[in-house]
Amino acid sequence: MNTTLAYLRGRRAWLVENLAVWGADCEARFDLAVAETVGSDTRLGFWSFSFGGRQQEVIFSSLTDSRGNNLPALIQKAAVVIIPRSSQGAFILAVNGQTGFSIARTDPDAAPARVDLLIFETGT
Repeated sequence: MNTTLAYLRGRRAWLVENLAVWGADCEARFDLAVAETVGSDTRLGFWSFSFGGRQQEVIFSSLTDSRGNNLPALIQKAAVVIIPRSSQGAFILAVNGQTGFSIARTDPDAAPARVDLLIFETGT
């Protein structure tokens, strides 16, 4: 047996069908730093914000797999594979630790994309 296939089969995996992806990637991201001096004290503040696009955050525990089971709240080092259901594509922006991920569609002006997700737990 293929060692990669044996490795993946030894881990927990879920198939989530027909997820609607409405999120869009941001057009620009800004990082700001501000220094303020009051008397002899200097304060430094940092801000980061996105301009344009609406990010779609998905929490693992809010998903249901193809067998009707809820996914666990925490997945150790999750790997998320997108399986497109139509010509409209989607992509993973980031896996947000053990609790979820951010996803966006490729064309922000089109209708929500429909995708299937294959989620693997790759281990500690």
